[in-house]
Amino acid sequence: MSRRLPWSSLLEVAYVGNSSHDLANTSNGYGSDINLVPVGAMSWATTGKDPNGLTANNYRPLQGFSDVDLATNNLYANYNGMQATWVRTKGRYTINMNYTWSRSMGIVNPALDPFNLSNDYGVLPTDRRHLFNAAYSVELGNPTHDRVLGAFINGWQLSGITQIESGPNLSAYQGENFGGNYNGALTNGTSLVPSSSGGESSCPGGVGSINCFAISNVALLGTNAIQLNPMLTCNPTSGLGPHQYINPNCFALPTKIGQMGPTILPPIYGPSFFNSDLGLFKNFSFTEQKKLQLRFNAYNFLNHPLWSFNGSNLSLGFSPSTGAVNTPDFGTVTTKQGNRIVQLAVKFLF
Repeated sequence: MSRRLPWSSLLEVAYVGNSSHDLANTSNGYGSDINLVPVGAMSWATTGKDPNGLTANNYRPLQGFSDVDLATNNLYANYNGMQATWVRTKGRYTINMNYTWSRSMGIVNPALDPFNLSNDYGVLPTDRRHLFNAAYSVELGNPTHDRVLGAFINGWQLSGITQIESGPNLSAYQGENFGGNYNGALTNGTSLVPSSSGGESSCPGGVGSINCFAISNVALLGTNAIQLNPMLTCNPTSGLGPHQYINPNCFALPTKIGQMGPTILPPIYGPSFFNSDLGLFKNFSFTEQKKLQLRFNAYNFLNHPLWSFNGSNLSLGFSPSTGAVNTPDFGTVTTKQGNRIVQLAVKFLF
C-alpha cells in the first residue's frame, strides 16, 4: 500500500514474506548423517556397562565407520514481516523513517535432534522482532548575507541516522543448552546422587556401576547424537530482576534415564541495540572544479553505552551436590560497551 500524505511525504506499508525449502544440510544432522548411534544403543540397560566409557563407533549401524555424512537438501525456513516507510523530501529537508515488525523461523540446527527434524524448528538467531531506522539530511541554509561571515556560516549541511533493534534470540545463539555444564554430577538412573566431589565414595558400587554414572547425553539418552538439554520448569523470561534477561531458576538438571529438556527453547531475547550518528559538513569552493570540504562526524553522539553480555554470563552450570544452578549471574547483564567517537575530516576535491 502506497499513499501520498500532506507535507510532501509518502507512506508505504507492505507485507514481506518468504518460504524457503530444500536448503543445503551438511551439519551432521537429520538426513545428512546416515550412521548415527541409535537412541538407547549405549545405555546401561542395553550394554550393562558404564555408557560414558563406551566407544560410540562400536554402536553405529555401519560398523567400522564414524559419522557418514551426505550432502542433502532438507532444511527449510520462513520469514514474515510488516514493513512501513515514511519519506519526506521537500526543500532543504530529506527524512526517511522505516519500521519492520517481523519473525524469522527455520531449522536452528539439524544436529540438535538429528532423528526428528521438526524438533529443530524454532526462532532463528538472525531474528530481530522490531527494527527502526531514521535517516535525515537538512541543509541549514544561509542565515547571513554578509559575504565574509557567510563564507563560514552559510551552506552547512546536517545529516544523521538513528537505529533501534530488538535483541537477538539468545538461546539460538548459545546452542539451546547454554553450555549445559553438569560439573560431573552423578545419577543412579532415576535421581541425582549428591556428591560434593563427584567421587566414588558417594556411589554404591562405585562410579560406572549400575548405581552411579556421570550425567551426560550418552548416559541418559544412550546416544552421543542428541544434545542433552536442561529441564525447563517455568517461563525463563518471567520473574526477572534488574538487567536480567533469563531466569536461572527455570532450569533444572536432568537426572533420569530418557529425561531431557526441550530441544528448542522458547525465544529468549537479549538486550536491544540503539545508536545515533551525526554529521556536519560544508564545502568551500575555490574554482568550479576545486573545493575544500570540512566534515565533523560524531558516532554514538549521545554517548549512550549499551548493556551487553559480551561473551559472559550466558554459560549455565549445575551443582553436582544439589543439582541446582550454580551460576547465579547466568542471564544477567553486568557490563556496558560503546562510547562516543568524534572525527574531524578535511578533504580537498579537485
